[in-house]
Amino acid sequence: MLSILRNNQQVLTDERILGTGDFVDRILNEADERLKYQLAGNKGRQQIGEVIERVCEEENINSHELRMGSRRRRISQVRAQIVHQLVENFGIPLAEVARQVGVSKSAISKALNRTMKD
Repeated sequence: MLSILRNNQQVLTDERILGTGDFVDRILNEADERLKYQLAGNKGRQQIGEVIERVCEEENINSHELRMGSRRRRISQVRAQIVHQLVENFGIPLAEVARQVGVSKSAISKALNRTMKD
């Protein structure tokens, strides 16, 4: 951010924003709020990896095989368990869970429905 003198007053400006003063201040505050949520998303991704590794280790399966979308029955069961934890306990979006475990969003939704019925 740059502060410039105009008529002996300091005016807040930023070369990325067309405008000055209160408008620039409001835009920068909104950007700070969005950044908080983006950084929170990074924490969520870290939790995803930790949950996947922990459950795979507990269940004695290869996490790489799980992430590559293997259809083996045992892998699918563990994947459903992981999906349930990530979505229900951590509130991770289905699309992000799908990317991390190597299947489609539809498959995640079906896995959730199956675990809810059981």
